[in-house]
Amino acid sequence: MTTSLQDLIQAGAASRKARDFRAAAELYRRALDLDPHEIQALRGLADACRGLGDPQRCLEAWDRYLALRPGEGPVQTRVGDACRRSGKGDRAAAHYHAALRHDPDDRYALMGLGDLYLKEHRIDEALDCFERLLILDPGRLDIRLLAGNLQRRRLAFDRAEAHFREVLRVDPHHVHALFGLADALRGQGRFDEAAPCWDQVLAADPGNRQALCRAADCFTGLGRLDRAEAAFRQALEAGYDRSAWLGLARVHILQEEPAAAVRCCQVVLGRNPGDARARSLLAEARERPVGRKALG
Repeated sequence: MTTSLQDLIQAGAASRKARDFRAAAELYRRALDLDPHEIQALRGLADACRGLGDPQRCLEAWDRYLALRPGEGPVQTRVGDACRRSGKGDRAAAHYHAALRHDPDDRYALMGLGDLYLKEHRIDEALDCFERLLILDPGRLDIRLLAGNLQRRRLAFDRAEAHFREVLRVDPHHVHALFGLADALRGQGRFDEAAPCWDQVLAADPGNRQALCRAADCFTGLGRLDRAEAAFRQALEAGYDRSAWLGLARVHILQEEPAAAVRCCQVVLGRNPGDARARSLLAEARERPVGRKALG
C-alpha cells in the first residue's frame, strides 16, 4: 500500500515529538520526494536536523523553505539559529535583524543576536540585545546576571551593581551574583560594602582564587592588612598567581616591610621581566625605609 504525503508528514511529526529525530528526518525526506515544495515537510526536516545536531542540513532545509516563504519573521529567527550554529555569523545576524523588523519583541531573535555578538566580542551590541530582552522579560535571572557581568567588563560598575542586586532580591544566596556585586562595589571604591559580600562568596567557595585576591584588595583598601595578607597567601597555596603576588607586595609596602615586597615583585618579574606593575611596585619598595615591624 502506498503511503500518502500527509501520512508521512504526520508520522514524521510523531517521531519528532518522540525525539526520534533520525526517523523523523527520513520520513520528511520521503515526503519531499513526493512533493519537493511541501512546506510542512521542509519545516519538519529542518527541525529534525537541528535535533540531530546537523546545522548544515538544517540550514539547507530552511533555505529551501525560505525560497518558498521568504517573509516569515519567526522562521527568520530559526534560520538565524542554524546559521549561527554553522559558523555563518554575518548571515545569522541578517536573519535575526529580519526577524526583529517583523517583530521588535522577538525574544528568541534578541537572544540569538546577543549570543552572536557576545561570541564576536561585540560587548556593547550584545548588551543592547540583552537589555532589550530584560525589558520584555525582567524575571530572566540568567540574562540579568549575564548583563551584570558584561557591564562589569565595560567598567560600568553602577549598572552592573543594579543587575546583581535584582538577582539577589530574588535569590539572596546566589554566589555568582554575590561575586558580581562585590566586584562592582570594589570597582566603585566602596570597599566597606564589598567586604561582607566577599565574606559570603568565600564562605560558599573558600578556594576561589579570584575571589580571594579581590577580597584581599578590599581589605587592603580598608586598612585590614593582616586579613588581606592572609587572603593573598591563601590564593597562592594553589600555585603562582600574579595578582596575589602583586597584591601581597602592596600589603608589605603598607606594612613597612619593603624587603618582603621586593621579594614578591621579583617572583613576578622572574616570570615576566617586563611586567610594568611589578616594576613600579619594586621601585616603590626600594624607595621605602625599613619600618619598625621589619626590624622587630
